[in-house]
Amino acid sequence: MSSIEIELKLSVKPDAISAVRQQLFQFPHDYTSPQHLTNIYYETPDNQLRRWDMGLRIRGFDGHYEMTIKTAGKVVGGLHQRPEFNVPLHRPELDLAQFPSHIWPENTSLSHLQAQLNALFSTDFSREKWLVSYGQSEIEVVLDQGMIFAGDSRAEKQATPICEFELELINGNVTDVLSLANKLASHNGLRLANKSKAARGYALVQALSQASPQISPQTSLPNVAEKLDWQQPLLVLLSEILAQWQTQEEGWLAGLAAGKTGLMQILLWVEELLEKQAARLPEEVERLPDLLSELRNKLSVANADEDRETKAEELCYSTSWLQCKLALTQWLLVQSL
Repeated sequence: MSSIEIELKLSVKPDAISAVRQQLFQFPHDYTSPQHLTNIYYETPDNQLRRWDMGLRIRGFDGHYEMTIKTAGKVVGGLHQRPEFNVPLHRPELDLAQFPSHIWPENTSLSHLQAQLNALFSTDFSREKWLVSYGQSEIEVVLDQGMIFAGDSRAEKQATPICEFELELINGNVTDVLSLANKLASHNGLRLANKSKAARGYALVQALSQASPQISPQTSLPNVAEKLDWQQPLLVLLSEILAQWQTQEEGWLAGLAAGKTGLMQILLWVEELLEKQAARLPEEVERLPDLLSELRNKLSVANADEDRETKAEELCYSTSWLQCKLALTQWLLVQSL
């Protein structure tokens, strides 16, 4: 079975979960109580699937198994869109021949590829689910809580937590997904996340494989250009702003002071863009000027706080921060339709 997966990922602080859950119960919904899920992700020694922008896993639940592959997709302002193919299995054993042949690059030898695949990392989490009727759409909202594991031995084992809401469009309009996310954003503690569980698992594996000390993190964060090419189409400008915003935000949350500087520049870009587009701003961005003013004021005093890491967490997981990014994403979506 194949589908185009369209979803929005929201990282959530543990102390915000209760309020968001209560809000979800207020919408018309079908509810599924928490279920335990395990996933094993596979890769070749030379990361062939990763180079093809594919992700392969086997999921286990209550004695049932499913093999899934996600092929090359795109992220548009936080919205993840990827073709996905699912095959039920009797046993947790790979069988690549069950996937449609057209998904593979030309001249791929499936027998050779399968022989090269090994378990790379795993996830172990509980999933709570709401099928919400919202606007003209049905949206599946899941809460995942658990861990990602990489490494074979106890000495090498590394783990990172999973704590996120995912909003996936089942049928209807993608704009309703953003609108629902905006409703949930009335609570502090949520943040747009652009890294899938698979991407985070690969990052763990990469960290384990580094034999030498890590490069200074200050050199790992791309600089933000001082100027944008304002002659580019609006769709391109919005995409670039949102992509760079996410990169600098991740850097600041990781403790990089350069990320805060980059974010200030990006907010200035958005302000300039609003001025240039003042005559034809869509309804979706009517609150942006006020949100931007609030964010710039908070960001400008962030360095005065002795605990800068806490300040980054507070701001990047705040209501106004998320609603500002969602408004830009909505604007981008309007331009792409």
